[in-house]
Amino acid sequence: MEENRSAFRSGFVALIGKPNVGKSTLLNCIVGQKVAITSSKPQTTRRRVLGIHHGRSRQIVFVDTPGFLRTPSNRLGEMMLESAKTEGQEADVVVLVADCALPPSDDDRKVGDFLRELSMPKVLVLNKIDIVTEEEQRKRLQEYNALADFQKSFLVSAFRNLRVRGLVNYLGKLMPEGCPYFPPEQVSDQNNQLLAEEIIREKLLRNTGQEVPHAVAVQVEECRPAENKNMQYLRAVIYVERDGQKNIILGSGGNRLKRIGSQARADLEPVFGKKVYLDLWIKIKENWRDRSDWLRALGYDGM
Repeated sequence: MEENRSAFRSGFVALIGKPNVGKSTLLNCIVGQKVAITSSKPQTTRRRVLGIHHGRSRQIVFVDTPGFLRTPSNRLGEMMLESAKTEGQEADVVVLVADCALPPSDDDRKVGDFLRELSMPKVLVLNKIDIVTEEEQRKRLQEYNALADFQKSFLVSAFRNLRVRGLVNYLGKLMPEGCPYFPPEQVSDQNNQLLAEEIIREKLLRNTGQEVPHAVAVQVEECRPAENKNMQYLRAVIYVERDGQKNIILGSGGNRLKRIGSQARADLEPVFGKKVYLDLWIKIKENWRDRSDWLRALGYDGM
């Protein structure tokens, strides 16, 4: 029987929350493949990323937003906070993602203050239930539900894909009736070049300590078929703010940079469907996170 198109539902769901609560992991879990990079470092997500869930009678466009910070320390942080707020204000439904293993912090309460000003439906998702007891889960539900007026609450583990389907089904019912925004084969709004930049940055985050991650940016300057047509050539520049950060990324004899490149290639080759020749360079741009010209050049002005 032909599907009743008038019953089709589609809309946008903004994933909001402080840094490092698992928003990107949840997005990847829902979409069924990696569309957003993840790491244990706060502020891994800098740009909003769309992940598109396709159902028989629905399409949900999930918006992964930068972590919600009360007091950004630079212009990049300010722009990330502005982006998170804008996406929340424009969504059909807003989902607060929080860490079930931790009580609400001042950053969580700041998100709650923001959510109370919004009129659209709000849903609470407590993530990482696989590492806490049921008693702790009940306690966290009570604590986080006090932050804003939530229509419904869910306890999930995005990492282990526990109880995520129930969340998606519920959100699908909240979507307004309408035609799909994206074709059925599309799962993200990122092109391969943007995804390559993010994958390289993910490997940098995972292979460096606390000083480097916030000061690093990646820009793909060249992306083309290599002379061997069965190989893709990528030339990418890693920007840091100080000599010491460059030395950390290089490692002894360049070993850390080689490891980063090897890990990035493993993820990039499925993206391009062929072998990848990855040419990585490191350049110093002092205080780029506070310079509007460099933020624009690196694509952070339209987050």
